[in-house]
Amino acid sequence: MSMGPDELVRMGYVASRHYRDGRTRIEIADEMGLSRFKVARILEKAVELGIVRVEIVTSDVIDLELSVGLQTRFGLKRALAVVTPSEAPEVIQEFLGKVAAQLLTEIVVEGDLLGFTAGRTLNATASYLTSLAYSDLVALGGVAGPVKEHGVEVIRRVGRIAGGETWPIFAPLIVQDPVTATALRNDPLISEAFSRFDRVTKGVVAIGSWSPPDSQLYDTAKDFGIADDLLAKGVVAELCATLLDRDGNIVSAVDDRAMSITAEQLRNVPEVIMVGGGPRKTLAVRSAIKSGLIDSVVTDARLAQRLLASED
Repeated sequence: MSMGPDELVRMGYVASRHYRDGRTRIEIADEMGLSRFKVARILEKAVELGIVRVEIVTSDVIDLELSVGLQTRFGLKRALAVVTPSEAPEVIQEFLGKVAAQLLTEIVVEGDLLGFTAGRTLNATASYLTSLAYSDLVALGGVAGPVKEHGVEVIRRVGRIAGGETWPIFAPLIVQDPVTATALRNDPLISEAFSRFDRVTKGVVAIGSWSPPDSQLYDTAKDFGIADDLLAKGVVAELCATLLDRDGNIVSAVDDRAMSITAEQLRNVPEVIMVGGGPRKTLAVRSAIKSGLIDSVVTDARLAQRLLASED
C-alpha cells in the first residue's frame, strides 16, 4: 500500500515516540491532538507495513529520523528531509521537486487556493505533478528569472493539473522605483492576483540565498545596483520579495517596489511550505525558519543535518 510523504513521516514519528521513547498512546494522542484510537491505528498500520520491526526503518528517499528531528527541534507542521545522491544543485532540485509534488498531491484538498512562487526547484515540482485536488492558483510574486523558471510558467503548469482558475503576475518581482510598482499594482490583471493573497490556504515558496549568493532576486538587485547595500544591511535570504537577516528579522528595504505578497500576508497563510536545499542555502533556510513565515519544510538530508548540528 502506497502512502504520501506526510503520512509516512507522521507514522514514523508516532512509532518513534511509542517504541523508542516509551510514550503511551494517550501521551502521544495529547501531544499530537489525535484520539488514542487514531494513534493505535497508526501504530498497527506501522507494524503491518513493516515500518516497525526490531527498529524503525527509514524510507529510501525520506530520512525519517532527520525529518522528525527537524519537525521537533523547530516546531514545524511538516518536515521532509530528502536523501539525495549528491549535493549538485540540479540533483537536489530534482529530488526535492519530486517529493514536494508528492506532498502536494497528498495534502491539497478541493477548494484550496494555492500560492506559488518562482524558482528552479518549484519548476521541478511543477514538472513532477500528475494530479491535484481541484483548486485555484495564484502567483505570489512576479518574475525574477528566465522564462522557463519564472512564476508564470509554474502557475501555468500547476494550473493545468489543478483544474481551477489561475492568476499569474506578469511583472518583475521588484521594479526600479515605487511609482512604477504602484502603477503596475493598479493594472487590472495584476490587481486581480494581489486581491487573492489574503485568501491563500497553502503557499509553496522557494528560498533564495544572499550569503553566499544563490538567488534570482539577488541577481536582479545586483543589476539595479542595490545588492551591496542590502548585503550591508544584513540580508542573507529572501522569501518571495521579503528580505531576511540571519536571525530571521525582516529587512524592509524593497517593500515599496516589490510585486509580491507581503510578509504580513504570508504570515497569515494557514500553511506555507518552503522547498529548497543545497550547501549554499543552509543559512538562508535557517533564517526562513527563524522568521516564522514558513510552517513546513522540504529540504535535503545533508542540510537537515547541518541545521540540527547548529546551536541556534
